[in-house]
Amino acid sequence: MDILLLGIGIGLLTLIPPGPISLTLMQVGARHGRQPALRGALGVATGDTVLGVVAVVIVGLGATVPALVFTSAQVASAGLLIALGAILLANPEIASTSVDRIERPARALFLLTSLTPTALGAWIALLAAMPFASDVAQLSRFAFGVVISSFLWHPVLGALASTLSNRLGKRGHLRMSRFGGLSMGLLGLILGAQQFS
Repeated sequence: MDILLLGIGIGLLTLIPPGPISLTLMQVGARHGRQPALRGALGVATGDTVLGVVAVVIVGLGATVPALVFTSAQVASAGLLIALGAILLANPEIASTSVDRIERPARALFLLTSLTPTALGAWIALLAAMPFASDVAQLSRFAFGVVISSFLWHPVLGALASTLSNRLGKRGHLRMSRFGGLSMGLLGLILGAQQFS
């Protein structure tokens, strides 16, 4: 039971800092309201479930992604985050326009979560760093705890964004987009710096 609670705690710590997926969910909540945000949150958490299972299999079997492939994917992801961040800083209205096109938030956010290379990389890095990484049973319990934290955190985040939406106004939405761009850019710079350090 302690490993499950550890997974929930560490999962919450890793989910609270805003990343591209969380920021997209916040935009869905702010632009479309509570119900679409909750559906989007379910899509994110379901995507995390898929990534968690894949990461447990990869780490549990002792299989590793070739270093060059992993590094190249991380550098490409860092570059993408920096580019997206710069676009949002320069043109914050683009986030609202993109989010307005989302008709099925659960499916869109599930795909965004499960197909983002940095998300799988983060899962693998997190699980591989655990002292019980070679024990598949313990690793699975820990990963289940992280998934629980995703199912807890993302609905709260989406609902909070939809509640604050009316208070933000147009300027508030633009500031939120700029903040998202800044966060993405910083995350990309950190990710890129880690690959070259």
